[in-house]
Amino acid sequence: MSKRSQGKRALAVAMAATALVAMSGCGKVDSSKGSGTVSIACSQQEDFCQAVTKAFAKDTGIKTTYVRLGAGEVLARLATNPGEFDVWAGGQAENHLLADDKGMIEHYAPKGAGDLAADYKDDKGAWTGFYTDSIAFCSNTAELGKKGVKPPVSWADLLDNKLKGAVAMPHPATAGVGYMAMFTQAVLHNGDKGAAIDYFKQLNPNVMQYSKSAATGTEQAGRGEVSVAIALDSDCQKAIKAGYPDLKTTYPTEGTGYEVGAISVLKGARSIKNAKAFADWMMTTQAQNLYAEVPSYAAPTNPKAKIGDGVPRQDKVKKVDWNVRQAADARDAFIKSFESDIASSSSAK
Repeated sequence: MSKRSQGKRALAVAMAATALVAMSGCGKVDSSKGSGTVSIACSQQEDFCQAVTKAFAKDTGIKTTYVRLGAGEVLARLATNPGEFDVWAGGQAENHLLADDKGMIEHYAPKGAGDLAADYKDDKGAWTGFYTDSIAFCSNTAELGKKGVKPPVSWADLLDNKLKGAVAMPHPATAGVGYMAMFTQAVLHNGDKGAAIDYFKQLNPNVMQYSKSAATGTEQAGRGEVSVAIALDSDCQKAIKAGYPDLKTTYPTEGTGYEVGAISVLKGARSIKNAKAFADWMMTTQAQNLYAEVPSYAAPTNPKAKIGDGVPRQDKVKKVDWNVRQAADARDAFIKSFESDIASSSSAK
């Protein structure tokens, strides 16, 4: 073989080797998409938190961990231990706005957010909604029957003297539903905070417990420990399906508050890439179909996701006008008033 031919062959071998290295490098890039970890603060039902993290890890290869916390607890943890979590999934959108006000949120609009209705997302990318449900009354009809009381269909019905010590409500400082109920009263009273506080002062003698978790009240109602729980309709439906057939869901005819459960990427995430990947994944039909498969009985925001059997029809519920920004801005003042004017004088624990 001539030196010229040998040179050409050497060049060809070198080029082929370079191509193989490049192809190998591309393979590493592709496989690295499923590497690393992501840590989630999950403000959803425990079984849904488990299902979501397991499915995401399986689909992406990313090691996924979570801690189940109420919205108020997440806000407290983010303030005292920034960087503990990469993503916050669940909890009312207004709580995510509060975190954003304190510089805790990395603005990001997940892929697929463009398909959502306008009230299911924040224009600046502070939060994006992935489920929705409404405040309802979750009543034990057998217990109410003993008291000669019908399932409540108005907020005024909860003030019945026959319900003394027989109502459960989540504490506004630890469970978003408790605060949602307070803000709902403010909306129904044309923004009058004083009137809203007065309502809960009247309700206070009827409250057996201000629970830490939103779902606690539905379990108490199911067991007959209370007659009525102020709860999310999804939680009441879940309790009914779990084996509490005496429970019944009703809604206040004046109108009720509702939540858009949100996801946010957190500032200081240890893996911003994986945090965004999780947010993207949560917008997919596959992810939101998990609501039907778990089931959690909340309604998905993705219009292509399937609605599970028994999920309360949100389009049939009379809802108050809900301004996420106003709800976020009013939260601290309402909770302070609740703790000083209501909870401090209550026998409910």
